[in-house]
Amino acid sequence: MKRLLLPLLAFLTLGASASVAQTMPVPQGTLENWVTRNGAEAPQGWQTTDDLIAGVFGLPITSGTVAKSTDKHGGTFAAKLETKTAPLIGTVPGLLILGNSLNLSSDFPGGAPFTSRPANMQFYYKLAGASAVADSASISVFLTKTTAGVTQEVAYGDMYFRQLASSYTLATVPLTYSSAVAPDSIRILISTGDANTITVGTSLLIDDVVMTGTATPARDAKHTDNLLAVYPNPSTGGKFALDARQQPALLNAAYTVTDITGRTVLQQAATTGASTRTIDLSNQPAGIYTLRVAAAEGSLVRRLIVR
Repeated sequence: MKRLLLPLLAFLTLGASASVAQTMPVPQGTLENWVTRNGAEAPQGWQTTDDLIAGVFGLPITSGTVAKSTDKHGGTFAAKLETKTAPLIGTVPGLLILGNSLNLSSDFPGGAPFTSRPANMQFYYKLAGASAVADSASISVFLTKTTAGVTQEVAYGDMYFRQLASSYTLATVPLTYSSAVAPDSIRILISTGDANTITVGTSLLIDDVVMTGTATPARDAKHTDNLLAVYPNPSTGGKFALDARQQPALLNAAYTVTDITGRTVLQQAATTGASTRTIDLSNQPAGIYTLRVAAAEGSLVRRLIVR
C-alpha cells in the first residue's frame, strides 16, 4: 500500500516563510457537517478508519475510532479520534483523510481542490492518554499537482503531538515546498498512532483546520530540484541513489534519514571524493522517510518512499 496508507495498513495486515498574514479555509476544515456512512457518523468531506477498513477488507465494521464531539473549539462540533480495539481487526488508530474518496492505488489518496500556496497549516487540538508519545499521534498535509494523470508533491508538512493538552491548543505546521508550481489539491492525514507505537484509549480532538500565510521560497524550487535528485523514488527495495551533477559536493555532505515518527534510522557523516552515493533503507519497513542533506545553502529535504 502506498504513502498515506502505510502506517495504518501496518496495523491492519525546501523551506517556506509567511510574508502575508492571511487565512485560507480548508474544505470542510471546520468539521461542522457530518453524514452517516458505513454504519457510523463521519465528517463530510473526510474519510475515516471505517472507510479504510471497508475499502481494504470489504468489512462493514464500526470501530468507533472517529466520532462527532460537542467538545469543540469553535462552531458546534469537533472530530474526536481515538485508538480502539475493533472487531476482527484488533487495535486500530483513529484516522481522518481529507477527501470524499480513497483511491487505494494512488500514492496520494483522498484530497480536495486547493490552489493556493500557504506557508502553514493551523488547527486547534486536545490530546489525552497515558502519555503524549504512547500513540505517536500525528498530522500530515500534502499539496499536490496532477498533470496528465501523474500526481506530484508540491509541498509537505507534518507534526507529531509530543505533549498532552487538556484544553484546546493552537498548533502550526510549516510547509516545505519542493516545487514552484501551483497545487490543485490538498490532502490531510490525521492519525492517533503509527505502526510502531499504539495505545488503546489515546484520544485526539481536532477542530478549525485552516491554512495561513503565503509561501515565499527561501531558494528557487527549480534550482533546488536540480541540485539534488533521488531515484528510484518510490523504491521497492529500499535503496536510493543520489544525483548531484550540478553540485557534486552534495554527494559528500552529511545526511540524516528519519522515519514517520521522527526517529533517526540512518545517519552518515560528511565524506570526501565521492562520485556516487547510495542511501540504503533495505532493512527498514515500507513507509515514508525524510532525507535531510546538509548543503552549504541550507538543509535540502527530500521525501523517500519505501514500498
